[in-house]
Amino acid sequence: MAVTKYAKEDIIPLVIHILSFSTVKFAEYGYKAILESELPDLLGMDEDDVTADLHFQLLDAAEDDISIAINKCIAYIDATIDTFRIMYAIDLEELYTDERLHEIASQIYSDLYYYADGLIDDNISSAIMELPFTAANAFFFLCRLIIHQEIDAEMSMDEGFYGTGWEEFEFLDTSDNNVAVVYDLVQHILKMNIEISDIYSNRDHRNRN
Repeated sequence: MAVTKYAKEDIIPLVIHILSFSTVKFAEYGYKAILESELPDLLGMDEDDVTADLHFQLLDAAEDDISIAINKCIAYIDATIDTFRIMYAIDLEELYTDERLHEIASQIYSDLYYYADGLIDDNISSAIMELPFTAANAFFFLCRLIIHQEIDAEMSMDEGFYGTGWEEFEFLDTSDNNVAVVYDLVQHILKMNIEISDIYSNRDHRNRN
């Protein structure tokens, strides 16, 4: 998809939708991590039989380091959604049932997360280590969406954190409260990227010894 301009009134609702989709992505990957380590025989289960609610329920009940870290990522995203909900007096239930916004946000989200989707099919652990970085990259593009009211999600690899986006992020104008809220989220998720990578590194070290 080429650069697309969005109506000003749609920007924050789209941001909230994409943030919500992101929590589901983290829960899905956390669920698969639990299966990989504790219930590998269930990994081949028909995904049509598995709901997002089950992902969250299993993740909430888990006490391993990775599940705890993923839950922290989800909590940061949920807190950001809640901030926007309060700032704009948004009825989330009503927002999430808006089919037009849901469809637009789904397309943006799909383009921003396609890299992570490719990894999960090959190696769950590698995908989970990459997911927070992919999410931070996606949220950087949400900052852009707020500032410019447009986005070219197809450029997420070239113009985001996988490419040239670091300098732009470092000097991003956060005087707009909306940008500042998402900017803070990016910072938190980048820290979680390091935390999750460290957990896996420590696991590998223990296994070798």
